[in-house]
Amino acid sequence: MAFPSPPPAVRYGQYYPQAYPVMNRPSAATPPAFSATGGLPYMPALPRPDMFMRAPLAVTSPSGAAMGLNGVAGAGPIASGWAKGPVWQNKLKQMFHKNQAVMYALNIRTFGAKDKNMDGRISPMLGENGTFLSAVQNLDQLVALGVNTIHLLPINPIGQTRRLGAAGSLYAPSDYHTINPEFDTPGNQTNALQEARQFVDECHKRNIHVMVDVPSCASEDLARTRPDLILKDSNGNKLTPTNWVDIVMFKNDDALRQYYEGFFDLMANQVGVDGFRVDVARARTTDFWKHFTSKYADKAWLAESYCEEDQSPLKNLPRDIPEALLKSGFDSMYGQFHIFHAMRNAKEYMDYLLSNRAMFQRASQQGGNDKSFIGSFLTHDDPSLMEHGGAPMSILASGLMAAQPWTNPYILDGFTTGYTGEFDIFNFVPQHKGTHPEIGLFMKHMLTLRNSPQYGPALTQGAFIPIPANSNVADNQVISFARQANGKTLLVVANKDINARSKATLSIPGMTAFQPLNNLAPSYGRPSQFFPGVNQLEVDLGPGRFHLFEINTPLLSRYLPTY
Repeated sequence: MAFPSPPPAVRYGQYYPQAYPVMNRPSAATPPAFSATGGLPYMPALPRPDMFMRAPLAVTSPSGAAMGLNGVAGAGPIASGWAKGPVWQNKLKQMFHKNQAVMYALNIRTFGAKDKNMDGRISPMLGENGTFLSAVQNLDQLVALGVNTIHLLPINPIGQTRRLGAAGSLYAPSDYHTINPEFDTPGNQTNALQEARQFVDECHKRNIHVMVDVPSCASEDLARTRPDLILKDSNGNKLTPTNWVDIVMFKNDDALRQYYEGFFDLMANQVGVDGFRVDVARARTTDFWKHFTSKYADKAWLAESYCEEDQSPLKNLPRDIPEALLKSGFDSMYGQFHIFHAMRNAKEYMDYLLSNRAMFQRASQQGGNDKSFIGSFLTHDDPSLMEHGGAPMSILASGLMAAQPWTNPYILDGFTTGYTGEFDIFNFVPQHKGTHPEIGLFMKHMLTLRNSPQYGPALTQGAFIPIPANSNVADNQVISFARQANGKTLLVVANKDINARSKATLSIPGMTAFQPLNNLAPSYGRPSQFFPGVNQLEVDLGPGRFHLFEINTPLLSRYLPTY
């Protein structure tokens, strides 16, 4: 088929001149509209990427018996020798660069909590709070979901003075050089450090990498033991960042760098983590981070840094500097997708993707392919996504997280069941759970596609091709783009509006009236309708619907801007 000259480049969401022949809506003699109402399409079991192999780990219990993968009760000291076999290979940095990490953020205190007496509460006196070993029992659920990376919220001991909640904030450490003793399983011969290492080893046996949180401030208890590290004003008052009243700020000097040396040695060399997630990364200088990202260059580095929202200064904190942080050795930063619900239209979302892609290119050290987002539609600082649209918004976010470019999906504990309210990092509480398992089923299906050899290359490293969407409304809500790799093209069509239907005409060079449209994503909510024509696709989308189609348009990148 001969195509006209490529149309002029336009910004996503602007009026797109009709450069291709228009096909009228189907009549009785033309193919009917395709309706995305079917259930899960059939997919055979797809293998997870084989990132490493490791021989079974033998852990000796007090009685001398070996402990298996799930036999965590009564575990004894870690065995002095490992079984011979291939050694764990930390590939997390490369996975970040290739957008192959699927991250799951969890709090050991709640992830492994067990309400033994079924009273609805978690009592440390009864040994119900989560520990490293009790958390091991839940790891297989993460493997089944498609997770290959855990983000451990801080695991250092917590200060008691001015603490918030019954247990204190995870981000108010009393000591950066030890492991929280509350995470040690009582009644056995191991300590918290040994069990932290054991937890990491159990993750590694399941092909799960572990990234640990790096707190940014000090508790009042730490400030009293190390006053030389604390930032003070001209009157000698300790400074608190923004409104976080349970912590005080560090000075950026050589003494602090020496103090952090002990933290990174503990986590990298003794616990054996594969990467670091740095809280409030802007609180330290780029030279400070260059020292550690160079010293631990084999580890993956994630900065809690955003593009726009935190550019404004906060109390006692400088402006955010995402590009400078990426240039100082960080591999990835937070996507600003936690405010996705507040973006007014599809154009704002698409422009955000492209503006950050330009920043990744500027910050890149390997031709633009070594920087990425994490798909943080939800973090521990945010209200549940259920409060911004319920299960439909959570499912929509799951689809975008799995399909959008330059992204490593990021899942917060409890998200896959639709927990509501705040993510609690201050109290002894059960694991966050909701009443919407359909979110997890959708996410699992999308991650199966993403991790598969059939669709993975396009969804992780494929070209990003924005698809022009003509709409009669000022704030077009139809998100449309393609991912393309190895001759395979995947078309994403989604309705950002979770309350109403959205219509648009998509300009897709190579589309035909007979193009099959089989939705690879599970169906939910109100059905959508699609009217394929010559070089175009008319869509009438149900509220909050996400669709993923494999389409036969090999020349798409010739006629549309491709990134």
